[in-house]
This record gives sequence, C-alpha cells and structure tokens, in this order.
Amino acid sequence: MEAVKSRPKVRIVIAAAAKEASKRSRKRPVPPITTNPERLGGTPTIAGTRLPVVTLIDHLNDEQSIARFKADFPGISDEQIQAVIARIREALEEGWLAEPIDY
Repeated sequence: MEAVKSRPKVRIVIAAAAKEASKRSRKRPVPPITTNPERLGGTPTIAGTRLPVVTLIDHLNDEQSIARFKADFPGISDEQIQAVIARIREALEEGWLAEPIDY
C-alpha cells in the first residue's frame, strides 16, 4: 500500500489568511495624512513621507505656489498634495477643524 502525501493544512490556512489580508489592504486606500508616534513625535505628515502637513500649509500661507512647494520638496506628487488639501477640506466640512461659537 502506497502512502498518500498531503499538503500540510497549516500552510493552506496561512496562505488563505495572507490572501484575505491582501484583499482587505487593497480595498482600503491609504489616508493622505498620517501620524506615527515614532516619526516626528506623531506630527501629521503627508502619507508615505516624513514631511509635516504644516509645511504645505505654511508654503500656501506664505503665498507660494504648489509648483514652488514641489520644487522645494521634489519627492511629493500632485496627487499627494491634492489628497492632503481634499482631506483638510473634508475635515472642515465635517466640523473637525472648526469650533461653534455664539455671536
């Protein structure tokens, strides 16, 4: 009688779990603004960089163009900049950045 070789069930379970995790991570977009307590002390940064969001705001506040910002920080894409600005707008619209007052 010949022994039947079978694949270890543990490998199959791990492979299935990894595949499912991969599907979940693809569904969830990367937020444009991220924080990490171990990077810059938790300062909000443009996702995937160590560049504080406040740096972009300061450039715009000083009436400098986005083109100038990109020249100063060449690793940043138009998409990243637009995503950050859109998230700030969302936060304003959702009431996260404004405080109600009575006049």
